[in-house]
Amino acid sequence: MASTALSSKSRWLRTLTETAVRDRMSWRGMLVLSSFWFAIAYTMQPLGGNIIPLLVTRFTTPATFILGPLAIPLDVNTYVSVLDTIGAAFAIVWQPAIGALSDNSRFRFGRRRPFIAIGVVGDIIFLTLIAFVTSYWALLVVYVLFQMASNTAQGPYQGMLPDQVPADQRAEASGYYGLMNMVGTIFGFLVVGALLIPTHHVRLAILTLPLVIAIAGALVIFGVPDRQRTSVASHPVGRSIVLSFAIDARKYRDFAWLMVSRLFFLMGVVGISTYAFNFIRFTFHYSEGKASLYSSALQAVVVVFAAVLAMTAGFLAERYGKKRLVAAACVIGAIGSACLIFAPSLPWILAFGIVVGGSLGVFLSVDWAFMTDLIPKAEAGRYMGVSNIATASAGFIARPILGPIIDAVNNNRTSTAGYRVMFAIVTAFYLIALVTLRPVREIKVE
Repeated sequence: MASTALSSKSRWLRTLTETAVRDRMSWRGMLVLSSFWFAIAYTMQPLGGNIIPLLVTRFTTPATFILGPLAIPLDVNTYVSVLDTIGAAFAIVWQPAIGALSDNSRFRFGRRRPFIAIGVVGDIIFLTLIAFVTSYWALLVVYVLFQMASNTAQGPYQGMLPDQVPADQRAEASGYYGLMNMVGTIFGFLVVGALLIPTHHVRLAILTLPLVIAIAGALVIFGVPDRQRTSVASHPVGRSIVLSFAIDARKYRDFAWLMVSRLFFLMGVVGISTYAFNFIRFTFHYSEGKASLYSSALQAVVVVFAAVLAMTAGFLAERYGKKRLVAAACVIGAIGSACLIFAPSLPWILAFGIVVGGSLGVFLSVDWAFMTDLIPKAEAGRYMGVSNIATASAGFIARPILGPIIDAVNNNRTSTAGYRVMFAIVTAFYLIALVTLRPVREIKVE
């Protein structure tokens, strides 16, 4: 890791001046830097893919909302979409603002580290509370608070890659990010979804989430040197927060178009991951434990195949170009989701899940490097925070579209037609992502 121009001699909280040269980073340094992505994935994937659908099903019953002449069915998919959409709204607003604050902060122990520490503490508190809620509305409140805490850590954390990694190593570092994301997802689904929930240890499964966050948070806080801002901020704090939601789309139009493409790609990912548990549970009439086991198997198959590609695609990007690999990911995702429309049985679903996994692995392995090439490095925290708008907006847009459509087409918990319609819509999302990628150029911005 970078070791020059130390501004703090603290053994545990090392800081660098903002002008310190970015030294080449070892593979150990990249593992430590990317470890928090393991924790994010371990937490978010089983939380959204297993725990939230399971708890919502326990806490709700089917109902009908009367709107004039319309009778709108409200069932588990709609309730899940409401909860996740509100949580995503906070993520959209909160993360860019905190990212901008960290860009301009002048704390003694670094500009990113204090926000990450606060977010990690909040994550631990609110994830623990989720294990003990007993109603849908209590779950909603605690989940929103968790989203605020999580994004307090994630916004500044995303700025650490361009802060610490030299330009010629960012593709490799992005591969580590993608790999740790995949590995965290696999472990999350195996431990939470395939081991603990099927054996009726739901509360214990939830409590593993804050434990993993605490360990990875400590690794990043104490193991990664942060940069201390010494220059005066170019804008007052209030204006910086307002600016955190805006980018210069004309000057950095490639980044803007990449965010649009990223939005639609992730809308496809969100659609499949959010409703896989309910799709498998109600299609095959499984208990919650068995549904958790098989939905985790599906998503683990997706992620294992994605992880294999994530280890190589980051290096392939340097040879064939990042844009080509992202385009390939869009095409593969469209093929996999289209095949899921007609999947007749669980083995076929797992087989087509491998195709979707290939798409996700290729995308995530080059995604971060592509973005960091297209943003101004002096405002990395703000622009990477803005990238979360594409991430969080994917859930904010896709879930309120897909959840009610599934329930409206199904009209009960035994029908499966709504899930087939969902896969068709997801296919369209991937194709739109491909089309909107076309204007993006492969350039490097300093």
